Amino acid sequence: MSAFIVVLAPAAESDISDAFLWYRERNTLAADGFRAEVFDIIEHIADAPLSRPADEDGNRNRVLKRFPYSVFYDVIGSTVTIIAVAHHRRRPNYWRAVRR
Repeated sequence: MSAFIVVLAPAAESDISDAFLWYRERNTLAADGFRAEVFDIIEHIADAPLSRPADEDGNRNRVLKRFPYSVFYDVIGSTVTIIAVAHHRRRPNYWRAVRR
């Protein structure tokens, strides 16, 4: 059990849902694989959120292995907030503007 609380920002929930639906329209196995990998990464983040270096804004990220997405998050106290699950090429860094 992690000492950190994980919160998914509404934008991150939307990112996951949108990507899942996009994959599901093309291949249900890919969609299930995407969802499983995202939630596995989130579990890893919850277990060791400080294992990744923070950027200049305090954000950290983990890259999915099989899909072109990264999970961006920040850590404040014992709370980990998943900010975005962003595609590597579509709307780069869009989530930075959403947070401000």
